Amino acid sequence: MRLGIPLGSRLVMSIPIPKLSSASSNGLRLLLLALVATSAIGCNRYRDIIPEAPNPEDIPPTDPYAIETFYQVNPDQAESLIKNHPLVHVLDFRTAEAYEAGHLPGAIHFPWNDEKFLEKLQEFDKSTPILAYSDLNQDAFQGIYHLRNSDYLNVYWLSLGFPSWVDAGKSIQDVSGKTVPKEKAEELARAEKEAAGVPTES
Repeated sequence: MRLGIPLGSRLVMSIPIPKLSSASSNGLRLLLLALVATSAIGCNRYRDIIPEAPNPEDIPPTDPYAIETFYQVNPDQAESLIKNHPLVHVLDFRTAEAYEAGHLPGAIHFPWNDEKFLEKLQEFDKSTPILAYSDLNQDAFQGIYHLRNSDYLNVYWLSLGFPSWVDAGKSIQDVSGKTVPKEKAEELARAEKEAAGVPTES
């Protein structure tokens, strides 16, 4: 014979009742009945720990415009994005000097701290992907926040910026559109790392 003891709305513990003498059997049954009664009147710790499921109608819908997020991509992913999305806008958040010395192919100089940053953003369709990058200056993240706060959702950020692109062996261009020699590109990337206090290979 087995007796089921409720542990919650969906939990039941089943225990066997051994064959005992008549007197012992009656005493055990009384003890077990008392245990069942105790669990039934609210002395169930599982019931206190597990809350009731919320009503789906009480959960507000997610507003994508309220989510402060963006996609971080590595150099290979960024290169794929540029090749597979001809309309993607590649924005260089660095200084004019850094941009002129060398930048990603097709990149537009778009300094994050420009007073007209938000005004210039209006030139871009919000449905078009934006790939942004900078040097290793953490303040450049402000440019990403400006994009998000202006309701641009399709935003990609090149992780570790310009130096990571060069370190991955990707080509860069100067302002005339010519490919910058590899040695010069590595020198530019190394300078940005040193400016940010990042160790470089000698």
